[in-house]
Amino acid sequence: MVNKIKSCRSNISGKGLFAQKEIKKGETICFMEGDLIDIDEMIGRIDNGFEKGSDPLGVDHEMYIDLDEPYRSANHSCDPNSFLRGRNELIALKDIKPGEEITFDYSTTMDDNRKKIEDSGGILWTMKCKCGSKNCRKIVDQFRTLPLERQRYYIKNKSAPDFILKKFAIL
Repeated sequence: MVNKIKSCRSNISGKGLFAQKEIKKGETICFMEGDLIDIDEMIGRIDNGFEKGSDPLGVDHEMYIDLDEPYRSANHSCDPNSFLRGRNELIALKDIKPGEEITFDYSTTMDDNRKKIEDSGGILWTMKCKCGSKNCRKIVDQFRTLPLERQRYYIKNKSAPDFILKKFAIL
């Protein structure tokens, strides 16, 4: 599946993932791979400068994948063309043309634990958004901070990882 994607320079930020061939809506693009780590290991790697805050992928309650290349090159968009299913399966949300950048909504993978938020002085990881979409939210934040209509869309369409769907399916 890796032959479907390539890491190249992105107009959104640094490098991005780009389709090497046409990818149809609903098709598996790839499985995002890397080391499975807990929140304490993730925080340690970021604090020690081994990783950027946007590198780990939230896959479960306080669990992350420290993404390998080229997967860590996937950029965020407020109007994504893919989503994560299960734990780490990247799926096309719509048809993607060859050469098109593959993006997903980082907020669909973020639900940091309240205890850790309190331990860190109330500071959550957030990111200024540079996606440039017409519906850009200007900031990437936790799933619970998404507009309610957007949360409902992701849940109804099962366009988020399992741990998010389980926790927020009560909306």
